[in-house]
Amino acid sequence: MNRSPDQLSLNIQLDDTVSLEKFIHCETNKNSLEFIKGTLSNESISNLFYIWGREGVGKSYLARALNREFICEDKQTFHFSFKDSRISSFEIFQNLGSLDALLIEDIDFLPKEKEWELAIFSMINEALEGSTKIYFTSKIVAKELDLELEDLKSRLSYSTAIEIPEISQEEKIEALTQSSERRGIFLDTKTIQFIINNTSRSLSDLLRLIDEIDSFSLKKKKKVTPSLIRELLKVRPDNLHR
Repeated sequence: MNRSPDQLSLNIQLDDTVSLEKFIHCETNKNSLEFIKGTLSNESISNLFYIWGREGVGKSYLARALNREFICEDKQTFHFSFKDSRISSFEIFQNLGSLDALLIEDIDFLPKEKEWELAIFSMINEALEGSTKIYFTSKIVAKELDLELEDLKSRLSYSTAIEIPEISQEEKIEALTQSSERRGIFLDTKTIQFIINNTSRSLSDLLRLIDEIDSFSLKKKKKVTPSLIRELLKVRPDNLHR
């Protein structure tokens, strides 16, 4: 299918640094993550999923990781966020039914106009007539969405909801230790604690920061230390240190 220029320009680019395997796995979120992995199967019980959880639990990371999983399987996807300031028209949601997966982030930021709600409702109906999988993300449960179109709220409320719970500080330390060791970076607890205390504490950002620390250490030819991490945070484009 040929997508419009607007759809191509708004489609979030593939991020090779993310994967479902790299996401922080711990006791608190293991069931949610296993369920998400299961949605990739053709035997999945549903094709409409609603991933929700508080700010910073990793919903955007998971959406990017899912997008990567589909593309690596030679699937066609459309990945979009309602926080994207380039939004111009609800028409970008037309003619997507032949794609394999649609990943729509931040549905709770859907413009409060009936035309947009109708466009999303039509997109869902068109996609579900075939085998397209649809993933929405949001900070709130579907029934709390401020929607004028009751049919859309009902459809989203009856989607397969997957909550991404917030993990504890101890789980973050343990998971970041494992995540860094998989990259050959061995950080002591003091350094891990420094990272958590000096970033946004969002799981997506913490995971991305580990990759950046690895690259920065190689570039500077220095061992990873709190001093090196502090240096990275000062020059980081999306400087999130507190």
